[in-house]
Amino acid sequence: MPETLYAFDIGTTGVKAGALTPSGQLIGTTYREYPVLYPGPQWVEQSVETIWKAQCEASQELVTRFGIDPQEVAGIAISSQRATFVPLDENEEPLTNYIGWQDKRSIEECETIREVVGAERYYQIAGLPVEPTAAVSKILWLKEHAPEVFERAHVFGSTQNLHLRQLGVENAPCDLPDAAYLGLLDVDELVWSDELLGLLEIPREKMPELVPSSEQVGELAPGAAEALGLIAGTPLVTAGGDLQCAGLGMGVAEAGLVSVGIGTGGGVLIYLEKPLRHPDMALNCLPHAIPDAWEMEGICLASGAAYKWYRDVLGQMEQTTAAELDVDAYELLNEEASQAEAGAGGIIVMPSLVGAGAPNWYPKARGVILGLTLASDKKSLTRAMLEGICLEIRWMLEAAKRLGTQIEEVRIWGGAAKSRLWNQIAADVYGVPAAKTSIPEAGLVGAAICAGVGVGLFSSPQEGARSMVRVEERYEPNPGLSAKYDEMFSIYKSAYQALVGAGVFERIAEL
Repeated sequence: MPETLYAFDIGTTGVKAGALTPSGQLIGTTYREYPVLYPGPQWVEQSVETIWKAQCEASQELVTRFGIDPQEVAGIAISSQRATFVPLDENEEPLTNYIGWQDKRSIEECETIREVVGAERYYQIAGLPVEPTAAVSKILWLKEHAPEVFERAHVFGSTQNLHLRQLGVENAPCDLPDAAYLGLLDVDELVWSDELLGLLEIPREKMPELVPSSEQVGELAPGAAEALGLIAGTPLVTAGGDLQCAGLGMGVAEAGLVSVGIGTGGGVLIYLEKPLRHPDMALNCLPHAIPDAWEMEGICLASGAAYKWYRDVLGQMEQTTAAELDVDAYELLNEEASQAEAGAGGIIVMPSLVGAGAPNWYPKARGVILGLTLASDKKSLTRAMLEGICLEIRWMLEAAKRLGTQIEEVRIWGGAAKSRLWNQIAADVYGVPAAKTSIPEAGLVGAAICAGVGVGLFSSPQEGARSMVRVEERYEPNPGLSAKYDEMFSIYKSAYQALVGAGVFERIAEL
């Protein structure tokens, strides 16, 4: 039987293609970046055609560069950005661009959900707070502001839903983890909620069929196979959303484990054997990429994206130098940050450039740089950006502890995990050891595990995780920095709460 597991991690800023062995060896990975579109105030969209083209290019390069034998590919699975969706017509053609998870056009529709359903009732059914990330509020926006699109929509598809259709699955189903962030799933019963659909007047027939993750749902079509550099007939398997796949790819496949990721967004994921709600509605409760399991998560909306903004706007010199030296500009920025003292000379950054995610869920929040003096320098500002992202995540970990979650170690993934400095900052800010696995591209690993289960190479995702996930390095927190980061975290929370309480963010948003 072929044993190469083929995976895509289709994110907000780019797509990764990867080939792995069932024993957890990364044969190779490639990457293609693509743009995010901002066609209106607080609108965030992406081109369906551009992302498909990037996916094909990354796959073609993977096959060629690493000598992948298409005959040896056992199965293909996709980790994809959640909440991003696209309405499809009866011919399965997109009626719009992808409408992104960071899109905030639907703040008024969120008020409609609060009025019609109630915030607490919605959270009990969907496992999500009422805020603009989930697709449901933007589906309601289409109904109100683009009724012709709403009426023509045959199905509202998640990103993975459309990707599977592009690969050759007609009337492709939607896996449960992706479906959850469409915002209309009953996360206890794992079916579309008749109550939510009825109250919000969204026809059930416009929602895709539901299936678990790790299920074989079709085969690669000839045209798609040619575009990807693979062979027709290769099995296609559902995988799950980006955070769930990353958690699985970190080995968070049993109780007591926590993953922390920093990608375009980022967040915290905790394995649950049964669905559990947070008393403050601060954390999401959703299906895991592991069938018959759930997870509790906190989402930051712009962690890696905030650092990318910093690189693009304030790191132009580093980008120029990086191009000359043929290195990554982030490496140069991280090297500069390593020369600054812990605590960044009193500078604190709030990376809420597209609003605040968990545990506060406030879309009108904005990014903040606090504590600048004439003595502040670029090195300290860069370090403050890294520390600020970790402080935001620490707030989620604090919320998780309210549930009695014992956090003895976090497993870190995403672009940040490639930086030894950032890994150490994470351990110091969180106050617990931070473990890095041998393959930091956790989304690819998680999708590959799902592919392996779907084609019979693993009997369960847990077996796949034991086979493919290995901790490579641990970073111990520096006890000498504990008091400093405790104080910074206290200031971070106080400053945020003061800005919200005084209406500063709301007034800025109105400008």
